[in-house]
Amino acid sequence: MDMLACPQCGSEWFVSTRTGERIVFKMDENRRPVIAEPEPLSDAAVPINQEHIYCGACSWQGASSELVESR
Repeated sequence: MDMLACPQCGSEWFVSTRTGERIVFKMDENRRPVIAEPEPLSDAAVPINQEHIYCGACSWQGASSELVESR
């Protein structure tokens, strides 16, 4: 499965928010989130808004449409 990456640093890991409980995920080539945590998510976890995602490795934030092919 091909994954998309951060346009700034190339990381394939993203989070749904910078603060509080978050969802950690990768984004597949069809722009569908692939959640990294198999456990059920708590109600406090911020859902994935594909217009506002955050790179898990650098300061980039933006929409899933801005992601690039993984290197």
